[in-house]
Amino acid sequence: MCTQNDCSVVPCGRRRPRGATVQILLLAILSVVARSRIGVAAEGGDVASDYEQLATAKADALVTVKFVLKLKMGGMMGGDQESNTEITGIMIEPKGLVLCSNTQLGGIPPMFRRIASRMGGDASATPTDIKVLVGDDSEGVEAKLLARDTDLDLAWIQIKDPKTYKHVDITPKTSKPKVGQRVLYLTRMGKFFDRVVTIDEGRIGGLTSKPRELYVGGDSGSGVPVFMPNGDFLGVTITQTPDEEDSDEGPMAMFGALTGRGPGLILPASEIAKATERAKANPSGAEEAGDAKAKKGTAK
Repeated sequence: MCTQNDCSVVPCGRRRPRGATVQILLLAILSVVARSRIGVAAEGGDVASDYEQLATAKADALVTVKFVLKLKMGGMMGGDQESNTEITGIMIEPKGLVLCSNTQLGGIPPMFRRIASRMGGDASATPTDIKVLVGDDSEGVEAKLLARDTDLDLAWIQIKDPKTYKHVDITPKTSKPKVGQRVLYLTRMGKFFDRVVTIDEGRIGGLTSKPRELYVGGDSGSGVPVFMPNGDFLGVTITQTPDEEDSDEGPMAMFGALTGRGPGLILPASEIAKATERAKANPSGAEEAGDAKAKKGTAK
């Protein structure tokens, strides 16, 4: 029997140096790690790298829109109210054009106007004292509401004294995603958390064709820009509320859409690009989106 201390017994009865056994174990571990990394690559790249690259490339274009929302509710709905509000927006042009959610900016869908009317009054919401906070700026630069699109749940804010800002190119660069595709959501937390940039991950769960082409993602709220793992802009999450005659839900069930939490419907970049061109060509200012649609026909 061998009495050397650097040997180990193997099933066949032969003895193998312990150093060789350690090498075999290390090779096995490396093999598992390699297979794991291959699996990650098949999903669209290294996850940590995707997050880091997206945050580095897009964070400066992710802004905070701060404003005072003046809410007028007549009849039984109550009186006038004001509230200081912050929402996330995305800089889409270098001269200070910001895209954000219309509902989060106080836009009221036509169906909810009709509900308010039945309760003996009307409702309107107007953002005032609008400022855009870029990067670490906590004061903001003055801006104005350029246009709204109720149907698409989009609003555009223009900085009044534009400089040259980092922005996200919304020109479509990617094909329609497949069901199961990884996507990344980019947003900022609130003032209490120093408006830190965060990234969330989801997957495309479905594709719609009515009332328009939309990608169904996770529950992310409205106005959140969505990117492919390689950094290409995919679209923005929006709130969609059907007309009353098209709805199979009660008014109270649909009221939850105004809270900013929804089924994660993503409006494709192609639709956003076309809507932005319409908004710049036909600015409606602080005019309510429903009225703008009736007068100008800018929303489809």
